Amino acid sequence: MLKFPEQFIFGTATAAHQIEGDNKSNDWWYYEQIGRLPYKSGKACDHWRLYKEDIELMASLCYRGYRFSIEWARLYPQEGKKDYNAIERYNEILRILDSKGITPMITLHHFTLPLWFLKKGGFVKEENLKYWEKYVETIRDEIKGARYIATFNEPMVYVVSGYIEGQWPPFKKSIRLASKVEANILRAHAIAYDILKDRFKVGIVKNIPIFLSSSNKKKDLKFAKKADDVFNFNFLDALWNGKLKAIYRNYKTPKSNVDFLGVNYYTAYEVKYVPNPLKLFFQVELANMGRKTDMGWCVYPEGIYKAIEKVSRYERPIFITENGIATTDDEWRIEFIVKHLQYLHRAIKDGYDVRGYFHWSFMDNFEWDKGFSPRFGLVGIDYNTFQRQPKRSAYIYGEISKTKEIKEEILDRYGEV
Repeated sequence: MLKFPEQFIFGTATAAHQIEGDNKSNDWWYYEQIGRLPYKSGKACDHWRLYKEDIELMASLCYRGYRFSIEWARLYPQEGKKDYNAIERYNEILRILDSKGITPMITLHHFTLPLWFLKKGGFVKEENLKYWEKYVETIRDEIKGARYIATFNEPMVYVVSGYIEGQWPPFKKSIRLASKVEANILRAHAIAYDILKDRFKVGIVKNIPIFLSSSNKKKDLKFAKKADDVFNFNFLDALWNGKLKAIYRNYKTPKSNVDFLGVNYYTAYEVKYVPNPLKLFFQVELANMGRKTDMGWCVYPEGIYKAIEKVSRYERPIFITENGIATTDDEWRIEFIVKHLQYLHRAIKDGYDVRGYFHWSFMDNFEWDKGFSPRFGLVGIDYNTFQRQPKRSAYIYGEISKTKEIKEEILDRYGEV
């Protein structure tokens, strides 16, 4: 049996655009409608209407934490025009969570932007941060009942997908623009931290993929570390030292802080040296460890320990803010959860300050440019009727959350030997 600390939070996570539906004022919705993106979110999970039912279900499953995002474009659907009904809806969600004993964690930016903000240049232009500042002040002054706030979700995923690979809005392929956005997100975090720090515990959520060397060759080992630095740690280092080593150039950014670090962990990559300066001399591919998830990712449970170990250098409390698997094989999902929690438990036992685990995701949802096919949820969704159906994994994870332990029979069946 594995016992977790009494104050440890077992919860779930979602993102606004992926579950709410009808986010008609943001950039993703716009590009979905004009056909630039392959799928339309539409009603998504219809959570904007069914939020009470969803929170009731969370409570019945004994989940004790819920990480969700606020849709900036709902609060400010037009420049300078605040939607007080949307503010009240988010406050009602927070009130219900509190009444059910569920600890909320809010994310302020989870990949989407108000369309009007993007049309002004979004985070490419430093002068646009005045609009972000107004949004954050609204959060401080009008959102009630939150304790934890994450400013950004996976900033480097946003930078790479939107400004280097050009697969997500705004579909740019420019290392120069990507570097400017990375620097301005650091500036935006510093602004938000200063505004919010007196009322909330403020952090940031960073995706920490594990970069493995493809061989023991000196150059492969060297560039595996470089990939780690470029994607993971140059950004995080700059939070404190104000010196961003971006891909295109170096930037001075404000020195800031976090009260906690959110770690999203899913998979591992292999890095190989290639003699091509246009690729920064390394090639990154998904690691091959046998069976792949429906996202094409390998499953590497030990990586969650390594991710915790890596970010512990910053000496801040850690939350696992996302960890999950896209599969229709729910037995595999149970195995995934149990094995990752085994390594998380080992990290706690080894002295790392991990405060909670938010499984991705509470329910099946709209998976960005992959549509509705990937099934990450503990709770299944019938997208024709929006009926919620907890899977067996939902109940097993709920028992872990309720008792703060993984029982021997579950470890024997699903755990790592």
